[in-house]
Amino acid sequence: MMTFVNTRSEGLTILPGHRVATHVHDFSWSGVRRHLEPWFAAEAFPFSSEEKKAAARKSFLARLVGAREKRAIGVYPAAEPRKRAFYVLTLREGVNLAQLLPHVSPLQRELDVVLLHEGILEPALGITPQAVTAEANLTYEREAAAALDAVDSGRAQISFLLNACDVEQVMKIATAGEVMPQKSTDFYPKMLSGITMFRVDGD
Repeated sequence: MMTFVNTRSEGLTILPGHRVATHVHDFSWSGVRRHLEPWFAAEAFPFSSEEKKAAARKSFLARLVGAREKRAIGVYPAAEPRKRAFYVLTLREGVNLAQLLPHVSPLQRELDVVLLHEGILEPALGITPQAVTAEANLTYEREAAAALDAVDSGRAQISFLLNACDVEQVMKIATAGEVMPQKSTDFYPKMLSGITMFRVDGD
């Protein structure tokens, strides 16, 4: 079964798939930051109380969207109560993506989800592609609030928030004969499903 959709249709949207990480061995946010320092700048949005948290969260989410062109990735790690903060990671000026992602095609390097998996999750947290496929360490959330709440509830060690890729990026990957990464294209609106049509004969 298949359906065809005009990629330029008004209202067609791709929603981001945020990543929630658990069961990471020897997880340390400070250690992760040290590992990423040569590649990523980190902008912190700290808060010291629940009252200040809402304002920090609002600024953090706005910055994530506003820094999209800098390849922004949002991060919310579990941390000591006095060190709570949201972070926006952006690629440093002049970073050589071919050096950071040597085994990834040029088109795939332009995807934030690939930058996250190949440039952060695997080298800094030890989450391998095999672990991703087996969903041993990652779960996925469509809503940013759900990804952040997973950390607050203690169900996750760290959450990563992404900006959605656009339709043009998907088309470039597809027409080049490549495949989009797992859980990277949550198209909206969805096709209706689960409805059975049948004829009812009258008496």
